[in-house]
Amino acid sequence: MTFNLNRRDMFRYTAALGGLVVTGAAFNPRRAHAETNEGAITPMVHIAPDGDIKIFYPNSEMGQGVDTSIPMIFAEEMDADFTRVSVASMPLMLTRDAEGRMAWKVVPQGAGGSTSVTDAWTSVRQLGATTRALFLEAAAKRWGVAAGTLKTEPSVVVNPADGARLSYGDLAAEADKVMLPDGFEPGLKPRAEWRIIGRSHKPMAHRDIVTGKAVFGIDATYPGVKTAVIARSPYLDGFVESVEDAAARAVPGVVDIVVMPRPDLDKNYTYLAAGVAVIADSFWAAKKARDALKIAWNKGPYADESTESFDAHCDALLGGTGQVVRDDGNVDTAKATEGVRVFSRRYRQPFVSHAQLEVQNAIAHVQGDKATVIGPFQSPSGASRAAHALTGIDRLSITVEITRLGGGFGRRLTSDHAAEAVYLSKESGLPVKVVWTREDDLSHDFYRPAGHHELVAGFNEAGRMVSWQHRLASASKYYRRDNVAPEGMYAAEMYVDDFPAGLVPNLRHEYFSATSGMPRGSWRAPAHVANAFAVQSFLDEVAEELGEDPLALRLRLLGEGRELPYGQHGGPVFDTGRLRGVLEAAAKLAGWGKEMPQGHAQGIAGHFTFGGYCAQVAEVERFTDGSFKVHRVYAAIDVGTVINPEGVIKQVEGGINDGLSAAFGQEIRVEGGEVQTRNFDTYPLLRMADAPTEITTTIIDSDKDPSGIGEMSIPVIAPAVTSALARAGGPRVRHLPIYAKNNEGVVNA
Repeated sequence: MTFNLNRRDMFRYTAALGGLVVTGAAFNPRRAHAETNEGAITPMVHIAPDGDIKIFYPNSEMGQGVDTSIPMIFAEEMDADFTRVSVASMPLMLTRDAEGRMAWKVVPQGAGGSTSVTDAWTSVRQLGATTRALFLEAAAKRWGVAAGTLKTEPSVVVNPADGARLSYGDLAAEADKVMLPDGFEPGLKPRAEWRIIGRSHKPMAHRDIVTGKAVFGIDATYPGVKTAVIARSPYLDGFVESVEDAAARAVPGVVDIVVMPRPDLDKNYTYLAAGVAVIADSFWAAKKARDALKIAWNKGPYADESTESFDAHCDALLGGTGQVVRDDGNVDTAKATEGVRVFSRRYRQPFVSHAQLEVQNAIAHVQGDKATVIGPFQSPSGASRAAHALTGIDRLSITVEITRLGGGFGRRLTSDHAAEAVYLSKESGLPVKVVWTREDDLSHDFYRPAGHHELVAGFNEAGRMVSWQHRLASASKYYRRDNVAPEGMYAAEMYVDDFPAGLVPNLRHEYFSATSGMPRGSWRAPAHVANAFAVQSFLDEVAEELGEDPLALRLRLLGEGRELPYGQHGGPVFDTGRLRGVLEAAAKLAGWGKEMPQGHAQGIAGHFTFGGYCAQVAEVERFTDGSFKVHRVYAAIDVGTVINPEGVIKQVEGGINDGLSAAFGQEIRVEGGEVQTRNFDTYPLLRMADAPTEITTTIIDSDKDPSGIGEMSIPVIAPAVTSALARAGGPRVRHLPIYAKNNEGVVNA
C-alpha cells in the first residue's frame, strides 16, 4: 500500500493525516475510524488535562512487545513522562491517495516478517517529534517568546530564561490548535539524549494479561452476535456433495445452517476450505449441532496424497534438473578440478502447524453498504481486503478492529478466519462470531512448507571452499498467490543472497517446485528456519570431514567483515562482520572449546534473518537410552539499535523454546488426502522439563537502524542442538523432527 503524503495535511497538527493531540474525553476508536473532520480526533496520542498520556500503537500485538516498543519510540521523541503513559490498539486506518489507491492514513499497520519496529522507526519518531514541537509552539505563544528558546523535560516545557514551566496537560488544549508551517521538519533527538529508547521496560499489558483484563479475539463480543462452528472438508480441496442437517437443526439454540462452497482453486484464498457452518446462540449448541451433521464429501484432487508420497515426490525431483535461480561462476568445472573434495548431504523439513494457543476466531457484521470486522489479525488490511472481496463493500466503509492476538507466528497473516465470519454474516444477515476448535486449527492451517534440501560443496587441497550448491524441492507457499508466475515460486523458499553467496566463486541455487494440496503459508522465519537447519548442519558435517573446528570453519568462510548485496527481505545488505560478531560473542559466552563431561557436547550455529543476526551455542547431554537434554543455550543477537532490551531478551528466549518445540517432535502428517495430526496428543508442544535449563543472551551494541526481533532466534536453535547431539556421540540428525523413526538412535519415548 502507499502513503498519503500531502505535506500541508501531513504537518497540520500531526505530521500525518488527521489530528495528533486530543484533550478531554477519552479516545473512541470507532469515532476515529469514521471521523472526517481533520484534527478533531487522534490516531496516535491522547493527553488528559491531568497529564496522563495514552499512546495508540498501530501494529498487531501477539506477544512480540510492539505495544511497548512503539510507544517507547513515540514517547522518546515527544519527550513524554513514560511513567504516565498507557497504551491501546489503533483500529485500521486507511485512506485513498490522489490516484485512488488504498493508502495508510497514519503509519503502516500489521505485524509480519519482523517489520513492526523497522516500519515504525522513522515515521513514529517523526510523529513524536512533531508532537513535541506542538507543545513548544503552544508554550511559546502563551509566554510570548520564540519556540526556539524553549526546551522540554519529561512532559514539561521549560523556559530556561526564567525557569517557568508548563506541563503537557496544561498545554494540551492549545497544542491541539497549533498550525505548524509548510516545510516544517521535525528535529529528532540525538542518541546521546535518549532516556527511554535503549532502557528496559516491562511489557505494558502484563498486568492486564495476568488479571484477565486483556481482550483477545476469543474474548471479544458484539451486540446480538451469534456463534458459528464450521465442519470443514477433511480432504485437501474437497467439497460438500450433500448434507443431512435435520438432527442438527433440532438442537436447541441453532439459528441457521449454511453450506460454504469450495474456494476457487486458481485464485488466492478468501476462506480456506469448503464446509457446512452451524450458527447458534452459543458455542456448545453450535458444536453439538455440527457433530450431528451427516455430510457426504467429495475428496477432491488430492485424495491420494500422503506424507510418504510427498517425500518420494521430493526425492524424485532432486534426481532431475530444476530451475537455476542463481548461478555464479562454473560449479561443475570447480567440482571436477583435480584435488577438490566434494561433500554432499540431504536434509528434510516436514509440514509444521502454527499451533497458536488461541484458536482462530473472528466477528463480522455485514449491513448493506458497510461492515464491521473484529478479531486477532496480523494483517488488518488483509481482513479489509477479504471483506471487500466477498461483499463488494468499499474498503473505507469496512471497520476493522484489532484485538490482542493469542499467538500469531504468521498464521494470522492470512485472514481466512475474517473471511469466514464475513461470508456467514452476509449469508445469514446476522452478526456472526466464528470460533474454531483445536482440531480445526491443526487440521486446517496454512502450514510451513515441507521440503528436501540437497547441499553440495567442493573444497580444494588448501581447504578453500571453491563451490557451493543448494538444491531444494519444496511445496512453495506462493502456489496460490495472485500474480506469482511459476518461475517465481522459489522466491518464498530460497533466499539466493544468503550465506555463502558472495563468499564462494562458484555457487548455484536450484529450485524444484513440488506439487501438494496442503495449504501453505508463513511460519515464523519462514524459509530461514528451513534453510538454516540445512546449511548450518551441513557446515558441521563438512567441518567434521575436514577435521576442523565448526566455529573456526564458519569464521574462515566469512572472512573479514564486508557488506554484500542482499536483494530479498532483510536487505539491502548482508554484513558478514555482524554475523561474525554474533558467532564470536556466543562462543565467548559459552566458553566454546572447554572440556565437557562424557556424553556432553556443544553445537554452534549462526544465521542472518530479516535484517538481524543471531548465533547460538547449545550444550547437550546424550543419555544411554538415546534421549538427550538441552541444558544451556548461549545466544548473541545483533538487531541494530535496541528499543527495549528486556523485550529483545524475552523474544530470544521465546524463539529458542518455540524452535525447539518444532524441531523435537512436530510434524503434520497426511494420509489419503486427509490431515491425521489433529491435536496435541500427536502434535506435541515443548514441555517445561524439556526446555533448556538456562538461556543466556548477550545483545551486541549497535548504532545501526533497528531490525525486528520476533523471528531471529528461531532458525539457529535446531542446527545448534543437532550438531551438539552428534558431537556428544548421538546420531547425525538430517530429518526433522528429531524424535522421528528414521533418525537412528533417537526415538519417541
